Amino acid sequence: MQSNSRRSFLKKSAIAMAGAGLYSSLPHSLHGSVAPSDRINIGVIGVNWWGIVNAEFLLEATTGVHCVALCDVDQVRLEEQAAELKKNYPARAGNIKLYSDFRKLLENKDIDGVIIASPDHWHTYMFSEACKAGKAIYIEKPTGHSVADCDLMVALQNKHKNVVTTGLWHISLDYFTDAFNILKTGVLGDVFKIHAWITGSTDPVIYDSSPMPVPETLDYKMWLGPAPYRPYNSNRLHRRWRNYWDFGGGQQTDWVHYLDSALDGIAALGHKRAYPKSIHSVGYRHPDTMTETPRVQTSVFQFDDYHVVWEQQVTNLYNRGDGVAWIGSNGTLICNRTGYEIIPQTRDGKPLIEAKRVDGPYGNQFHHMINWAECIRNNNPNTNGTIDKGCYATKLACIANISHRVGGQSLEYLPSEQKFRNNPEADKYISPGYHNGWKYPKV
Repeated sequence: MQSNSRRSFLKKSAIAMAGAGLYSSLPHSLHGSVAPSDRINIGVIGVNWWGIVNAEFLLEATTGVHCVALCDVDQVRLEEQAAELKKNYPARAGNIKLYSDFRKLLENKDIDGVIIASPDHWHTYMFSEACKAGKAIYIEKPTGHSVADCDLMVALQNKHKNVVTTGLWHISLDYFTDAFNILKTGVLGDVFKIHAWITGSTDPVIYDSSPMPVPETLDYKMWLGPAPYRPYNSNRLHRRWRNYWDFGGGQQTDWVHYLDSALDGIAALGHKRAYPKSIHSVGYRHPDTMTETPRVQTSVFQFDDYHVVWEQQVTNLYNRGDGVAWIGSNGTLICNRTGYEIIPQTRDGKPLIEAKRVDGPYGNQFHHMINWAECIRNNNPNTNGTIDKGCYATKLACIANISHRVGGQSLEYLPSEQKFRNNPEADKYISPGYHNGWKYPKV
């Protein structure tokens, strides 16, 4: 069922992209044949969902890219996904090697780049090993699982100079690049607030929380890796692991997409990258659920001249289920994956700026994947989604979660000291701590 829905999504994305004329802007070298020397071999680490989706976007959008290796601790999913890729891309995924240990995959000298789509708690260790192995890297969002993770990942890329891009792909989507160009004109006037949001339900997620026998086809010890030991329960795995602090960061970090875009818009307005004076976050989860992360959450990032609000809420804003809005003295600019809109402020019954609305097909990762492939071919580390940009947004999202976990306290992070101002309770969450014999990576 998952593979059929995934293929349908990809086909619709490709058709929509072609119908909107977006293929016309793709680099010519990725439309036609490529020389054997330009071939790119990729491996995928973590194949339950996003790892394979990203690989398929890469194969759909480019030529000369081959998927030659897959790795997962779930043998059933590994074999299913390999069969699906071989069926759909026989010329470029017909000879896939399967691995249960990502370290063995990284030893394969024929692999040029890897897509890391493991649960969050594995990201930094895998990223470190891939950097040391000299691989190009596509690291899924959120980049790291903690503040310390984000600092370490930036330092690793600075040292090894790998061609890295992140799964924060809005930066490569036309709707957002158009929105950023609008912001650069200054037409909104003084922008004093940026609102980013997603919507969802507050209904409790109630599962059987009792320990279960580990399937013979799953290496659960490897799945846990450096995370604290917990008895196996299938409701903590697959795509539900985001709901538990040991493995993920809830929707705040999962949907860091819109915080990242809010910050990109701030840069387009001419502001230099900075850390907020304070970050404050509160949330709610139903007391009867076994999940740990909040189902409703509001995070406020207070800067000197503006503030950003990120919300997981239950009703739409601006008639949209998700998006980001830059609110200015002359009007508001809203953008999401289906378009953008300018809503003017009025004075004496007259609009201060011209209204505009652009609607289109749901956005996708095609241009983001093309950019990564071209950067790999040219050994160019300046991808659209550099690790420092992705880690900046992810770090702020992690700090918001820390604020929530320490009772909604207002936090000020001191990046030069890698600690919070006068808050030892919050400092305990900066570094994840490694367990089960795994050692935290070093630069």
